[in-house]
Amino acid sequence: MEQEKASEYEAPFEIVERLVKAERQKSKRTVRRERWWQYAERATGLYTAIRLLSRCFVAAATTKYLNFSAASTNYVYTHALYVFTTDRWDLYAVVQSTLHEIWARKYSGALETRLRYSPSDCFETFAFPETLWQTANPVLAEIGEGYHKQRKTLMQLLWLGLTDIYNLFHARDLTPALVAKISKKPGEAKLGYQGLLELRNLHRELDCTIRDAYGWHDLDLGHDLHDVETLPENDRIRFTISPAARKEVPRPEPRTRCRRNRQRTPCEKVARLKAELTLDMLLK
Repeated sequence: MEQEKASEYEAPFEIVERLVKAERQKSKRTVRRERWWQYAERATGLYTAIRLLSRCFVAAATTKYLNFSAASTNYVYTHALYVFTTDRWDLYAVVQSTLHEIWARKYSGALETRLRYSPSDCFETFAFPETLWQTANPVLAEIGEGYHKQRKTLMQLLWLGLTDIYNLFHARDLTPALVAKISKKPGEAKLGYQGLLELRNLHRELDCTIRDAYGWHDLDLGHDLHDVETLPENDRIRFTISPAARKEVPRPEPRTRCRRNRQRTPCEKVARLKAELTLDMLLK
């Protein structure tokens, strides 16, 4: 949008002129100085990839709990997010699963005690179930969408963000009283408590269905509240698969993982919203 046209939006243009222009004039890049009212990096590859989708999925680049959330494709996204450029709930179910989280924590970095999700290290190398990129799995899709809907309902009921919801989700001493304390909504505490127990059940079901999609039917995941040794000593309790199951989860060789994962369609990839880089560019 040219400056003359942009200035017709008087209130936002005035804010940008007042708060952004002076800083952009210091930039060494000519286009940033001359076109100070525009986003510095337009992430063209990302927005082209999601333009025709009904939704996409986003995850915080640095986070205590790895979670993907459905989001509208007409948003302008912050550089602090990764965007999974697909609208398929079955693919969402895979990246939301404990199996993917274990992989991500093993191969990504950390900032203090928080996970720093690294697409090149833990998404590109992660093996999705065989042929899933080519053929949608309606069972996985139903479970993934149901899980997301239950979580969203809880967030709206208790008026809590993702971190607080998962603090409760993983709490060893989860009770209606704790829900009331955290949410400050005593009238909704009992319903919220029941909803959190249901979310645990759905997470167990999601993980088991993902396990079966890989063909590991005999692997007992042993969901419960467990100590996770790789987490900080004062914050190790998680509702997750058992330590024994973590050791038994098969780990395909890197070459096999990459070959399987690159069967996806070109638009179905994670994009880091920094500069105009898609994931493919980041990997070069």
